[in-house]
Amino acid sequence: MDLEDNAKTFAEQGYIGPFTLFEPDEMTAFWKEQRKALLNPEASARKVFDNPVNYDRHLDIPGLSKLITEPEIVRRMQELIGPDILCWRTEFFPKNPGDAGTGWHQVETYAIGETSKGMLEATEHSPGIPTELTCWVAFTEAAKENACMKVIPGSHRKWRYDEHAPMKWNNAAKNNSFFGYNYDDIKIDKNWDPEQEDVRYLEMRPGQFFIFTARCIHGSTPNVSRRQRMGFAIRVVPTHVRVYGGMTEFDEFGHHFELDRHGCVLVAGEDRYGLNRMAHENAWGEPFTPVGEGSVVR
Repeated sequence: MDLEDNAKTFAEQGYIGPFTLFEPDEMTAFWKEQRKALLNPEASARKVFDNPVNYDRHLDIPGLSKLITEPEIVRRMQELIGPDILCWRTEFFPKNPGDAGTGWHQVETYAIGETSKGMLEATEHSPGIPTELTCWVAFTEAAKENACMKVIPGSHRKWRYDEHAPMKWNNAAKNNSFFGYNYDDIKIDKNWDPEQEDVRYLEMRPGQFFIFTARCIHGSTPNVSRRQRMGFAIRVVPTHVRVYGGMTEFDEFGHHFELDRHGCVLVAGEDRYGLNRMAHENAWGEPFTPVGEGSVVR
């Protein structure tokens, strides 16, 4: 599928992929190195957020610093939201044997849980162009039996959930929960059943990825296998989007986050707006290198 076809498919579905970034043995070796780095006390001391949630480890783990600027990923994102792109967050998504599936959910501004104010604020709007994207990378196999992602194609065109409605975090919540937040509580039509829609299961080998807008309703299956599933999410916005506007801290998933060390990373193009605090190098002093005009998709 070429880049023009990607844009057409994305407009119809709200997602594209899966695509191959690394072969399975390459990704297995890569993930082994990143896992070792995650356990490095020196790297942990350099984390942006001092809590158990592994947000933004691309800012202190060199392998992840490089991953967010992979041309194979970034070029596809540019076709969908334009040439100038910021990475504003990365996250690990483990599913261990016996873990429940992640409930269906839909967001755009990331007004999740304790705050009705979104974390993302677009200062420009273009019809058909999303204000955010996520690239979900399979660090391990992601099959239906061990918690692969699932999506409802085309659901990005209609709001089924009121993301600004208040939700309370409940650590004990399992089924139909988004890590402790129950999106069923904020369905606009309480009688609407997402399981009756055209559900697609995105099974992937290690090293594959897909790209979607969080407006496309998504979740995951439960892990009924004996092996862990590990996904890594790279979240990006065009440079006209203000990130964490005016916030100095936030609460999410039962944890408190201070934003004094957070910075966005320019992964492609240039930042002509200057709306956000930027991180120009990782915690080891290595500069981030945006994808340039000479980069091509393999």
